[in-house]
Amino acid sequence: MIEITDVGEGRKKITVSKGEYSVSILTQGAILNKFTLDGKDAVLGYEDWRAYVGCSTYMGALVGPIANRVKDASFIVDGVTYNLEKNNGNNCLHSGSRNYGNENFEMVGCSDSSVTLALISKESAGIPGNHEVMVTYLLQEDGTLTLNYSVRSDRKCPVNITNHAYFNLNGCGDIRKHRIRIDAPEYVEVDENLIPVKLEKTEGSDFDFTDFHEIGERRDGAYDNCFALSLDGCAVAEAGDRRLTMRTTMPGVQLYTGGFLNSRYKGHGGMGITPYCGFALETEYYPDFMNHEGFAGCYLEPGLTWTSTTSYRLERI
Repeated sequence: MIEITDVGEGRKKITVSKGEYSVSILTQGAILNKFTLDGKDAVLGYEDWRAYVGCSTYMGALVGPIANRVKDASFIVDGVTYNLEKNNGNNCLHSGSRNYGNENFEMVGCSDSSVTLALISKESAGIPGNHEVMVTYLLQEDGTLTLNYSVRSDRKCPVNITNHAYFNLNGCGDIRKHRIRIDAPEYVEVDENLIPVKLEKTEGSDFDFTDFHEIGERRDGAYDNCFALSLDGCAVAEAGDRRLTMRTTMPGVQLYTGGFLNSRYKGHGGMGITPYCGFALETEYYPDFMNHEGFAGCYLEPGLTWTSTTSYRLERI
């Protein structure tokens, strides 16, 4: 079942329901607004779409064309230097003002289990190319929410697209008691400004989640790092009687445990948005791949279409 609601100023909320599961998507930012099992929400979000506009935590948004940080806000492609906006110290975070999540998407298709949103993103903020962006959200009866992305560009451009949902399987409270496992033999070490330095082995380190660990067991739960997934890798989080399983065609996933979360707006049900009240699993290429030889990444050529798929399955344990 699908329900489409006009929430004002040309924005819509699309709610897809399958049995005991339901998801809500906003055309603003192609935002994942809710993901519920028996009415209990597993993602952070706001009731009013206006709270998402200019949101510094990128709550639930489709982030692109270049997710994560770019060192010194610049990169070189085919001998040409591109200078981006410096919105994170001396660096660029999540494409600056070009971020797809700042825009209102158009709903171009729907069924009783899915919705497809599209955006024309004009060249700006130093990032090359006019982009045709599409994302489909598909909800299955077993609680699997699949996100299918596609992008086309009229100029060669690095592409790194993700969704920035924050999860809390308890619905509220501190997520550092959540247990998590990530099938990743390596992670991206970062400097004090969270800029990638190099790949390191996870084995024996505080970043080894190949077996389940509570998020807060080490480092006081402070993580904001990309994990290099194994070939068939996935990430699994558990809390209470709920489990979330993430699978992706992308080579990496950024585990961000929400240490900087803070908002003057209340979340669903009046929940305060405070540090460590949600964690993100941002599927992606390795951050800043343009400036690191050997990092997994992608340059989209004109006339070609880039695609990726990520799924999140929510279930009872």
